[in-house]
Amino acid sequence: MAFDDNTSVLIVDDAHTMAQGIRSILALAGVTQSETASHAGEAQSRLRSRRYDVVLCDYNLGLGMNGQELLEAVRREGALPLSTLWVMITGERNYGQVASAAEMSPDDYVLKPFTAQQLLDRLDAAAQRKAFLSPAHRLLDKGKAEQAMATLADMAGQADNRLRRLDAQRLLGELLAREGKQAAALQLYRAVLERDSQPWAKMGVARILAEQGDGGGSNALLGQVIVEAPRYTEAYDLLAQNLVDDGDYARAAGVLEKAVSLSPRNFNRLHHYGTALLRSGDSTKAVEPLQRAVDIGRGNSFFGPDAMVDLLQARCESGQTQQLDRLQHDIASRQAELSGGPLTMAVCRALTALAQQRPQQAEIHLAEAAAWIRAPETDFDSALRLLSAAAKLPEAHGAGRAPDWARSVALRFADGRHELGSLLEVVAPQAACGDAVRAAYAELQEKSRAALEEANQGRLEAAAEMLHGEAMGTLNRRLGMYGCAMLLRIAENRNEAGLPLGTEMQRLRELLHWLPHSDERVRGFVRRRQALIRHEE
Repeated sequence: MAFDDNTSVLIVDDAHTMAQGIRSILALAGVTQSETASHAGEAQSRLRSRRYDVVLCDYNLGLGMNGQELLEAVRREGALPLSTLWVMITGERNYGQVASAAEMSPDDYVLKPFTAQQLLDRLDAAAQRKAFLSPAHRLLDKGKAEQAMATLADMAGQADNRLRRLDAQRLLGELLAREGKQAAALQLYRAVLERDSQPWAKMGVARILAEQGDGGGSNALLGQVIVEAPRYTEAYDLLAQNLVDDGDYARAAGVLEKAVSLSPRNFNRLHHYGTALLRSGDSTKAVEPLQRAVDIGRGNSFFGPDAMVDLLQARCESGQTQQLDRLQHDIASRQAELSGGPLTMAVCRALTALAQQRPQQAEIHLAEAAAWIRAPETDFDSALRLLSAAAKLPEAHGAGRAPDWARSVALRFADGRHELGSLLEVVAPQAACGDAVRAAYAELQEKSRAALEEANQGRLEAAAEMLHGEAMGTLNRRLGMYGCAMLLRIAENRNEAGLPLGTEMQRLRELLHWLPHSDERVRGFVRRRQALIRHEE
């Protein structure tokens, strides 16, 4: 990268004099397109609105996220192109250890104090290293992932030093996993580990094992990563998520407590820690991290109101009712951003009413919430909150309606053992709700078995019709996934035989309309459907 008047730079620093000083240094190198952001929220907004060649970010940004947490947030959101050079500026002498242990590490860092020449030299060295991967970055910018992966494989094989080889392999592994090529990604990560004990490669294997349902294998590797690189916070996050998936919220909270001690201002991690405590039954202890998450994240563009909902629930269940009305008002002011939408808002009102000893009002609010169970914006966590509150209703105030709500929620969300376990956990106070959940789960299992039997007998169209009908009737994700897979199989068979595509494409569209496109498997279904449409055209 040549630094000149065409180079765009974003300087992120909460100290105005430091930011202006860096602008002056850049001007010495001919860089005149530089902008500043005084905090993480402003930086996020700027990175969303335009593309920068370089980001120079101070590690300590005052209240809110630090520079490392900002880097992780914008990369996960997709607001930072891979080609953008990110250099961290820090006065912390141990930052090199922090950066090397981060899953999403900066391209380089500069220690304070520094001279103008030291900053420019460091930028030049980082740019040269970044330039090695630029052919792959350009292909990715054009949406050519397959070509980018082939290019990275060639670059890794031809790299003239170890660091370049590892850089190419690391990006290649991320792309393979992202594109659903888990077997190839595993092969690459394990090949790396045969030569280098790289924490990121172990993380890659652990993540794929977790996705494949091998929680034990994933956890064993994550334990190794934490021993070898104890500041690798992403390892704690994944280990905690694996434990949550197994329903072990208490151990997950213990793991996240350690991660929070390493990054005490990461509001997302604080939120997850508080939620794990809440789900483990320790609502009193959950209040403190959830309150910190809200205080630190408030006003940040990456911070939604869901943490406030969990905080409200923790305060209600622990009997800390003094701030409930204000908290409920804050949640209502951001209702459009709520996961679960109107259902969650109604549940918040019900929780508050229960905590304030107004069960009749709570019943009214829960009935209002239950009307939204099938709404597209209702997610599993919001449905769990509904049932958790419903299970606390007194017998004389709506407890008899709770089993019907439990059945509706289970038919939509009981996809596997984790979901079943979570549902049974929250409805435990009411045996009738537990019976309704188990019956709904058995019904879903039977529907899946019947469709599979049809497919095994060669009656693909009958199986697909059954799955499509049941999925549209329940909005159950697993049935919808099975239906998409079956319909695509039929469509691809017709395509190979040179036959025109039939009603399966319309049914596919109906299922994909409500299935979550954040899911990699769903995105794969979309790509396959688009390929069929292009071929027919």
